[in-house]
Order: sequence, then structure tokens, then C-alpha cells
Amino acid sequence: MTYLKSIVFALLGLSLLAGGFLAYVYRWLMTRPVPDLDGRIQAPILDAPVTVRRDTHGIPHIEAASRADLFRAQGLVHAQDRMWQMEQLRRITDGTLSELFGEAALDADHYARTIGFRRIADRELAEIWPHELEILEWYCEGINEYIRQREGNLAAEFRLLRYDPAPWQPVNCLAMAKLIAWTMSINWDGEILRLLVQEQLGAEAAADLDMAPTAQPPSILDELGETETERLVLTAQALLQEYEKINAFLPLSTPGQGSNSVVVAGSRSESGHPMLCNDPHLQVGMPGPLYEQHLTAPGLDAIGAMFPGAPGLVFGHSQHVAWGITAAVTDVQDLFVERIHPDHDNQYECDGAWMTMEEVVETFHVKGQPDPVEKKIRLTRHGPVMTDLVPEFDALPLALQWTGTEPGHIFHCLGEILAATSCSEAIAAFAHWPCPTLNFSVADTQGNIGYGLIGKHPIRGQGLGLLPSAGWKTANDWQGYVPYADLPGIHNPASGVIVTANNRIAAADSPVWLGCDFDPGYRAERIVQQLEDLPAITQADLRRVQLDSFSTFAEALTAILIRLTPRDSWEKYALKVLADWNYRMETASEGALVFHYLLGALLDEAFGAKLQSLYPRFLGKATNPLFTTSSFKLKALPRLLDLLQHSPQSRWYRDTENNRDRTRDTFLQEALQTGVHAMRSEMGNATRKWAWGRIHQIRFSHLMGSVFILRPLLNRGPYPIEGDATTPLQTTGDLGTPSSLVQVAPAYRNVMEIGNWDTMQSVVITGQSGHPMSRHYNDQIGMWREGEYHPMPFSAQAVRENTVYTLYLEP
Repeated sequence: MTYLKSIVFALLGLSLLAGGFLAYVYRWLMTRPVPDLDGRIQAPILDAPVTVRRDTHGIPHIEAASRADLFRAQGLVHAQDRMWQMEQLRRITDGTLSELFGEAALDADHYARTIGFRRIADRELAEIWPHELEILEWYCEGINEYIRQREGNLAAEFRLLRYDPAPWQPVNCLAMAKLIAWTMSINWDGEILRLLVQEQLGAEAAADLDMAPTAQPPSILDELGETETERLVLTAQALLQEYEKINAFLPLSTPGQGSNSVVVAGSRSESGHPMLCNDPHLQVGMPGPLYEQHLTAPGLDAIGAMFPGAPGLVFGHSQHVAWGITAAVTDVQDLFVERIHPDHDNQYECDGAWMTMEEVVETFHVKGQPDPVEKKIRLTRHGPVMTDLVPEFDALPLALQWTGTEPGHIFHCLGEILAATSCSEAIAAFAHWPCPTLNFSVADTQGNIGYGLIGKHPIRGQGLGLLPSAGWKTANDWQGYVPYADLPGIHNPASGVIVTANNRIAAADSPVWLGCDFDPGYRAERIVQQLEDLPAITQADLRRVQLDSFSTFAEALTAILIRLTPRDSWEKYALKVLADWNYRMETASEGALVFHYLLGALLDEAFGAKLQSLYPRFLGKATNPLFTTSSFKLKALPRLLDLLQHSPQSRWYRDTENNRDRTRDTFLQEALQTGVHAMRSEMGNATRKWAWGRIHQIRFSHLMGSVFILRPLLNRGPYPIEGDATTPLQTTGDLGTPSSLVQVAPAYRNVMEIGNWDTMQSVVITGQSGHPMSRHYNDQIGMWREGEYHPMPFSAQAVRENTVYTLYLEP
């Protein structure tokens, strides 16, 4: 017994020692980097004192005596709360992740340098205007002051990886803007998919599946010989496989294909003032992608949200103007098949002559490898040769042209919007905006509302850019860009309401071809539906719009499903649930659960066996490694609904596995049987437990949260969540897979009344801080999930009344 006691006490002592060590590590690594939000900081970079007041959620209201000090302070505050997130984005754009994470990140680095985020930014830096450079330099001074002061104690991630970041430079801001633009330019993977579907199913079936315009020149497959065609198909397949590896390494919180915005004229509002609300739907991650702040200096007073790592605001309002943005998802990318000289792999054909490629040798310093790795990147007149990412294949070169490679004046535009005093001035402020194309909604204190499509859009020599083009013919080249004045716009519409939700911007027969990869329009349809009969719209109404989980797509499809005849008691029960359902994707909804299992079965039965390995791509799984969606996002839904509403007979009803044709009714009956069986297998027979929230959940994951010991410190969730891909409250997982985690959700919501600025309300998806031990790391998750908002005061008095922390920055 004495011996046993000795062992017990020894183990207890070791446990206490281990616990003490872990507590020490916990405090040293995780807690010490959290910055103080109260007090005084000496900042020699400043010309005069700056005051940073924060509310209960840690949102900074920065008041400076000059624009220079304002942007310096913004940089310092961003670094305080989000330095690791900023460094992560910088390493992605520079292609230097492998310096930290080893060979596993080398493919991602190669990809980033092939696209050339930093290369493009270096070129843009040489061409930006002096006042833009000045803002960027001020902002970087603030970041670098914080890095200098907190050396060795910036963030837990730096301590875990045992390094401090290099100084921030203006080019890093430009490169980050290019990365964000890339994540919102998702058309080129659609060209690859169309090419492979056409090769697999034929041109007619491919066009029918896509529901795309057919006014195309002859397919590139008609212009290639048999051998070249085989090489092109193998090339496209290899690219898809390569992106699978890269995508697994980059779970980024970056913008994607989503977002809603609504502008209401004073004639339609209860108060008589215009109103605006905006909720960008971005990729889920920890911390969230956006950061709220208030910027005040002589001649500048604006509030809203920004991506940390760059100055200014992208969402919000000034004293005179409020604005919102959503992704326009127009087609701004094209692939070109290049013909290479038979004896010189750096020469390519152009109208019968040979041109020499620019070649860039990139050096990668990979952690754990003694010698650097070198990779050659080739650039044609169209852009980088993307197929150099798969050098082990005998690839037919595909070069990518993208509007984002053109130098622009992003930070000039972001500065001009802060100075705009009217809708017309606000829209004119973006005349030099290069990429991405955005839906820009605006309202002013004079009572005007408006909309403009902003960004460069190519004029194609021929064709619509739906498939790769023959790069050796200049007739296929871009012929410049659509003049800014010719892009779609609206000023004070008679309806008094402007809605954008990534839906089609202009009519299909518009003289300006913008693409065909828009959202199907279910979200926009529902938003208009909610507002059209309201005589006096309020801010509460706009909040209800943002939180609405009603699906017009589900309403239309369910009307078809409930006409089916059940063959057993389980099918009868499922159909009764649907018949009694309110079409809302609520967490407790049994109907939402049943609907999604049947939808998954319908999609599988119609398209799965026919598309085979291409099926996930058709459902929207991305080939873009920097975002989880693609240009085919949700295309399957309107195609399925149109099929069931209008086609009693169709090739898509065929049972490919058993080699038999089916009518629509047989197809529907068999999908019902399959869906109900899958639901019972996965959810069990206890129907009291059937609820959408059991399988539709959201998890906030940190880049380093996959490490087991760090997971509970860095990640949050999963949590049940309302909505789906078709509801105004967009919460998107893998289409056709009911139990997939949500990947895209509203990262930020705001609702405001123009002129009555202190009534603005907003919320971010996680919290302001990127420090896991900060109370502001996840203090807004509960609010966001419950549909709550916090006040966003604007007047000096309201800001002081809401102040909880005050930090004084002194020269």
C-alpha cells in the first residue's frame, strides 16, 4: 500500500509540474501578446497626439489632428489586433508560406507566384499617384511602429513559429488588394469545366447543362488536331487535380461570390430618409476577414469596415454618403491556348509569327530543405502560363488573362469615396477602379440613391469567353475595356429600391456582354418580395431582410415534390413534412432537413453519373485554391428546376447506371426513395431528432487550428446555423451534400439611415481581435448567430457615451 501511495503522489507531483509548465506556456505564448486597449503609447512617428476610443466590443474610433496621423494610427491599430492575419495574407501574396510551413506549402507558393500577386503589385507601385503612395506610406509607418515596439511579443502565432515579421511596405497593401480581387474573379475555372464537359458529353449536352448563350465561335476543340485535343483535355484534368492539393492548405477568409445590399429611397422609408444595408458573404474563418473602425481627422469623418492590411474603408458611410458593395461576378478572365515553337519552348505563335515569352525564375526557401528551390514562370502577352504548375504532364500551354494584372488606382478610389458629398461624386470616385468588378450601391444626405457597376470589363475580339480561345490569333484578343460611362448604372429609380445580390446585372441582350455566371437570383427575388408591399420601410425591416431564411427556390421545387405518390410510410411522412413546411431554413426545421436530402438525391440522379468526376465541379466545388466556390456555384439549381417544370422527357432523367430511360415521374419517384433512404441512414428513424441545425453547422477555423493541442484555443464551433445557399441569409456548404459545414456566410452586417448616422447598427461574424486570449476574439459570434446588432455611434457625443477603453498615442 505504501508503494502504491508513493506512485500516486509521484504521478500527482508530475501532473502539477506539467500543469504549471502548461500554464506558463499558456501565459507566455497566448496571453502576453494581447495588447492593452487603455493607457498611453509613445509613438514617435506621429506629429500630434491621437486618441483611440473603443466601445465594449473593442471597435476603435480614431481621432487625429491630420490625415497623416490618422492613417498612421489606423495602421498601428490594425497591427494591434490583426498582425498575424495580415502576415498570413502577405505570405500568401508573396509566395513565402513554405518558409514557415515547409514543403507542404510549396505548391501554394508556386501558385501565388505564377499568378503574380507581388509581381503585379510591384508594377502597380511604380505607377500609382503620389497622393496614393503617401497614404500607403503613412499606414505602413503605423504598422511598423507597432512591430518595433512589440518585437518578440506581437501575437501567439509568431511566438509559436519563433519569428517576427519584416516591416510592412506599401507594395504589401497593393498585393493584398490583388489577392482579394482574385478571390472575386472566379470565371476561368468555368472555362476549364465547360471544356471538359463538352469533351465528355458533346457540345449540345454541355450547352444544355450550362444554360449558357450559344453565340460562340467554333470551339477550340474544332481548331485543334486530335493529338492537341488530347493534350488539352489531359492538361485541364491535371490542373483540377493540382488545385485539390493546394486548396487543402489555404483555408482563407477572403471575399467570394456572395453578398446582399439594399438601398431604399426616402419616399419608401418611414422616416423619409434614405436607408442602406449591406451584408458581404465571405469565407468563414478565424478571425473573420473584416475589421470595424471609425476614422476622424480634419476634412474626413467616416465609419465602417475594412480588410486589415490596407488603409481606408470598403464598407460604411461618411458625413454625406453611405455605400455598399457586392460582388458583380462578371467575366473578367479568359484562358488562351498557346502554340509553342517546336524547337524553342520560350517562343509562341502570334498570327503566324513567333514571339518570345518573358521568363521569371522564382527562388523558394523551403523550411527543412538546405537548398533553395527554383521554378521558372513563363509569361505570354495574355498572361502567365498556368499549365507550368503541372510540369510533369505534356501540357498544352494555357495562359490566363485577367483584368487584375492591369495597374490601377485602388487607394485613390478608396480615398475619393471618403471625400464624396453626393451619389454622383461617389460613383465617379471609382472611375479608376481596376478589379474586381463590383456592384456599388450608394445613398446621400440630399435624398438621392444610386447604383453603378465599377471595375474594368474586357471587350472581346470575338466570342464570349466561355471556353479557352486560340491564343495564336489576335482576332481573339481583348480589344480594350468597356468605357466606365457605358457600364450599367441607376439613379433614383421610380421603385425607390435598389437590390443587388450577385444576380444578373443587365438583360441578356444587353450590348455590353458581362458574362453568364451570376447568382440564379433567388436571394434577390426574395428580398424584393419582402419589400415591395411595405408602404413605409424601417431599419427593422432591413434587419429582417438580412436574417431571412426563406427560400423561393425551395418553395418552387417543393410544389413539384409534394405531388408525388408515396410508396411506403417513410415516403408518406417525408412528403407530409414538406407539405406542412414554411420554406424557411431554420435550425429546428424538419422540413428543411427533408428538403435538402431530397435535393441531394435529385441532383445526384440527374447529373452525378453522367458527369462522373466533373460532378463536384458542376455543383460549384472550386478549382480556385484561394476560395471554396467557383463560377458554377448554384448553376445546377436553376437547371434542375427548369428541367422539372418544363421537360417531361429529357436526357438528364436517364438512369445511366442501369442503362435505361426514365420519364420525369419515374425519375422523381426514384429520387424520393433514394433521398428518404439516405436521410434515415444518416439521421436515424427518430423523427423527433430530424432538424436542419443538426447537420447544417458552422465552424470558425484558424489556419493553425488543425494542430490538436491548439484546436480548442484557436477554433470555435461548430454551431447550428440557419439559411442555405438560396436564402438572403446565405450560409453555403457543399451543394448536394446536406451535412457539409458552412463555408460562406455573412461576415459583416450593417443597417443605417442616411443622415441619422448614430442609429447605425452592425455586427461582425467573430470579433475585432485576432488574439485568441482576447475577449474580443469571439465576443460577437453569439450576437451574429442570434441576429443581434451593436450600435455604431458616429457623432462625437455618442462615441464618448459608448467609450469603454481609451488609448492615447503620443508623439
